[in-house]
Amino acid sequence: MKTKLLNNLMWKILSVLAAIMLWLVVVNIDDTIESESLKNLQVSLLNADVITSQDQTYRIDPGTDKVNLTVYARRTELAKVKPSDFVITADMKKDLRYDSMVKIEVTYTGNAKIDNIEQSRENVLVSIEEKVTEQFKVTVDTNGTPSDGLEKGTAIPEKSMIEISGPKSVVEQIKKVVAKVNITGITGTAALTTRLELVDGNGEDVDDSQLEYLGKDADFNVTVTTLNTKKAGISFDISEAAPEGYSLSTITYKPETVTIAGALSDIRSIYNLNIPAEALNPERKTGRVEQTVDISQYLPENVIIPEEDEHDIVVTMEIVANETVNYSFTPDQIEYENTADGLQVDRSNSETVIMPVSGLASALSDLTADSITVTADMSGGSKTGTYTVPVTVTLPAGFSCPQDLGMTVHVVSSKEE
Repeated sequence: MKTKLLNNLMWKILSVLAAIMLWLVVVNIDDTIESESLKNLQVSLLNADVITSQDQTYRIDPGTDKVNLTVYARRTELAKVKPSDFVITADMKKDLRYDSMVKIEVTYTGNAKIDNIEQSRENVLVSIEEKVTEQFKVTVDTNGTPSDGLEKGTAIPEKSMIEISGPKSVVEQIKKVVAKVNITGITGTAALTTRLELVDGNGEDVDDSQLEYLGKDADFNVTVTTLNTKKAGISFDISEAAPEGYSLSTITYKPETVTIAGALSDIRSIYNLNIPAEALNPERKTGRVEQTVDISQYLPENVIIPEEDEHDIVVTMEIVANETVNYSFTPDQIEYENTADGLQVDRSNSETVIMPVSGLASALSDLTADSITVTADMSGGSKTGTYTVPVTVTLPAGFSCPQDLGMTVHVVSSKEE
């Protein structure tokens, strides 16, 4: 009986061992070595001051400061692996080679049992170059519109110029520094915050990862004001629109009104924008003349035209040759000034003035002598006698006298009857 029990025990022990071995085989077959890819892991650059302390800087070739890892381990171990378990560095003090490559070191700090780690690249590629500092103007770019009835006034950045330092090749790419702000619905004065954008010659963003400047990692402030608006007419001074010998027959222009903006105190009393004579027909053309006048340069101080398409006024003029009509003025129709004391003009023995007047034919037909003033200057006749004296003519607008005039006068004593 005892022998039988011992024989059964032996078989039981053998069965247990066989089961354990079978379980181990099954587990090993199921828990095979597999791989997992970890992509775009950041490489930390160490001891960069080795370069920067020598008034130099470096530029990392795009993409070379990221690495992909392939991790090999048994399935149960691989499940424990996390990207944060890896310390990935490139030490510029220890591993900078040929002034262009820094060796990448990968250290696993987790608790999984890893068989192998493969990395997609061995080096961070760098370009060492001169460090430069340049100044750039900050341009404010607004989008949106203020509250109804208001226009954007000034947009003032907290600094009009900023210094940017970094690799020369990167700084030279910068063509514009922009502070973009949204002004939708603002009233009065608004303090807005934004981030600066560095733009190259193609309008693309410049990578600023290797650059240092105010506003890179913090808000940049822009103060925007709003202005009141109103409609205003346009009034051209036409007194010099036509060259000598010609007159302005007609003038039309579009638009006839524009929207102006400014502080209420600056625009309240403005109903018309007065454009000076110098603005019209500076080339002294004749016939049909079409001209575009930028009236923004003639605005009152602190007043703007917010819509750029209203800056330009298209003016059409007809400039025609004058006609000339002679008018006669007897000595009794002439005024005399600067007559010496005790003297007077003998009007019965003085000359009639024949005066040519030039202007538009249609206007000349309506011109009467009553609207013309003829004045003789007697300052040259200091005693009795006969003199030729200058005559000046005052004409209504649009008319001219094309020649200098004079007249012969007989001066007598005022005591003569």
